[in-house]
Amino acid sequence: MAFFINNKEFSDQEEFIRYGRGCATKIPTPIDIMRVDEEITANKTRRKLFSELSIEVRFHHITYGARGLITKTQRIQQIELLNTAYASAGLTFNYSEQEVKFIDNENWYNMGHASASERQAKTSLGADPHKYLNFYTGGLVSGLLGWATFPYDLAGDPVMDGVVMLDESLPGGTAAPYNLGMTAVHEVGHWLGLFHTFQGGCDGIGDQVKDTPAHSSANYGKPEDGKPHNACTIGDYAPIHNYMNYVDDDWMNELTIAQETRIKEQIMMYRTGLLNPANV
Repeated sequence: MAFFINNKEFSDQEEFIRYGRGCATKIPTPIDIMRVDEEITANKTRRKLFSELSIEVRFHHITYGARGLITKTQRIQQIELLNTAYASAGLTFNYSEQEVKFIDNENWYNMGHASASERQAKTSLGADPHKYLNFYTGGLVSGLLGWATFPYDLAGDPVMDGVVMLDESLPGGTAAPYNLGMTAVHEVGHWLGLFHTFQGGCDGIGDQVKDTPAHSSANYGKPEDGKPHNACTIGDYAPIHNYMNYVDDDWMNELTIAQETRIKEQIMMYRTGLLNPANV
């Protein structure tokens, strides 16, 4: 059965998943992953992890005429979803309605990942990426739902830091079954340093999180509970409800203990601008 998302048709939902579920976040190389782990390990001896942290979100809504006009209600609901998802990691997200920006620009509205339009928009609109989570919305290239930058990229290219989301993927949008706001939860997970749970499949380095069982490929739709699905090790079960898998929005509800720790480690290593003096 044909599957249609963001102005692009796929033969079915499985094909859409094979194309990456509209997540254009770059795939980290094994060298990237090893470097991050080495730097985090070295940093552990110098700093203890924080217990609670508040992160201010700056919303930048790129529009094209009447397209992309995100409402206050959608922003509030998106923030609530982020707070629910990452509360166990000690994170609270907030935003100021007075800081919300609306920008009418056709080229930026239809930006693609790592495009000139993306760099132009972020250069013009972005708040200090060391202090804020820049959250951009727009129509994007057909077939995409969003993307994010990783913490270890911040120092080398701070202008590009943040998350970019398809406007219709926010709560109340039309990009079903990805219109409940969980795509942003997924992309913010990348921004906080998490890789996909299926990173590298059964033969790669993996996501470097010990309590997310390795699985051969992404899960999608609403996989049945109580089955191993495509877990790599006999006796394991693929993390079919994890925020960093590719399941439908209404199937995502899990952040593991080791993922919580990894988020804190990445903030303490790469995003120290988010910390206040009491957390350092």
